[in-house]
Amino acid sequence: MVDKKFLIVDDSAAMRQLLITAIKKLDAIKQLTVVEAMDGQDALRKFQDDLFDIVITDVKMPNMDGLSFIEKIRRELGNRTIPIVIISTKGDESDIERGIRAGANAYLLKPVSIIRLREIVTKLVDLQ
Repeated sequence: MVDKKFLIVDDSAAMRQLLITAIKKLDAIKQLTVVEAMDGQDALRKFQDDLFDIVITDVKMPNMDGLSFIEKIRRELGNRTIPIVIISTKGDESDIERGIRAGANAYLLKPVSIIRLREIVTKLVDLQ
């Protein structure tokens, strides 16, 4: 069992709570800390102040969208190793390609499959 810290970025409080509930059911995580952000700007501030094991973000949000947030942490902050999962309603092939090009490791569509989310998180985060 391991300790992990997640950053959940979504302008919907209900979606953030759904994701937190799903993640808390991962058996391999002993201690889970979740930091919530309402948009990319909020997430960027929190990202600069803390270290996270994974980021889960929406794309379409006010102030700063998820793609801009990802690009900033990948390029401007030089963090190329933290796993990032996009969860979005935008599911065209071009949307997915833009997300991966921006630096996401995985792209899931809303409504998100909780089983698939857990599989992706387990794969991307060292749960040994």
